[in-house]
Amino acid sequence: MSSVTKPAHVFGRDREWAGLVKFATSPSPDVRLGLVSGRRLLGKTHLLDALTREVGGFFFAAADETETAALTRFGQALAPHTGGGRLAFANWDEALERLLSVVPEGLVVIDEFPHLRRVSASLPSLIQHHLDPRGPAGQGKTRLLLCGSAPEAMGRLLGDNAPLRGRASLDLVVRPLDHKASARFWGLDDPRLAVLVHSIVGGAPAYRREFVAGDAPESVEDFDAWVARTVLNPASPLYREARYLLAERVDVRDRAIYHAVLGAIAAGNATRGYREPYRPQIHRHRAPAFGPGGLATHRP
Repeated sequence: MSSVTKPAHVFGRDREWAGLVKFATSPSPDVRLGLVSGRRLLGKTHLLDALTREVGGFFFAAADETETAALTRFGQALAPHTGGGRLAFANWDEALERLLSVVPEGLVVIDEFPHLRRVSASLPSLIQHHLDPRGPAGQGKTRLLLCGSAPEAMGRLLGDNAPLRGRASLDLVVRPLDHKASARFWGLDDPRLAVLVHSIVGGAPAYRREFVAGDAPESVEDFDAWVARTVLNPASPLYREARYLLAERVDVRDRAIYHAVLGAIAAGNATRGYREPYRPQIHRHRAPAFGPGGLATHRP
């Protein structure tokens, strides 16, 4: 495996970086496709952009737009790699053919791929066709990384009957920073303060950078004031973040369910299959006995 130094601006992520570098620099002709997934705000784009710059690859960030608009932006992004000019594509078959001819070897990253998949249902099949050894790319050495913030959508790309089933050589899930890495990221030396902060914000790097603009509690004594000026501040993005995280679950639309989940978490329940346990009511008075037909009778 070639050595690609991780840039100083990429915090932690040594395991993820090693896996990505191994994929991007693999000499094997069978290594053609990789997937990177994980929920938003964990730094996937930051990580992949850094990798692309280090290995001199091609990076395209998809957006929530029509297929025509996506093809236009894709042509604009690819044009500088052809020496300039303007590239226009009628469909993704043309776009992929030109991409693999312009980047016959090296790394190609398509970020937020589910946006493209949503408006171009045949795109996974076209990718499978072009990356196949018998396809248009032949024995090319292009490494294609598809990234997305919708774990369910990314998982379906490798499902039982999916065109890309069995094609991926990398299936990397970017997870939140653990409590130790999170403490270093927030610059917290006090273990108690680190636990308090991690219990609220977890390991999402964007919460410190974008959401609170680097504002971190200076001490345990400053913690309550920090919570008031960030998490409990209606003007702070963190104030509504819990609701937005639940809203990302496409199978949950009832606001009452959001509040039920938040209530269960606030009560200290951390298991996925939690439900309120049955607690029989105990009455001091004599309970009626129900006889045939459901009629209440009193025990002597």
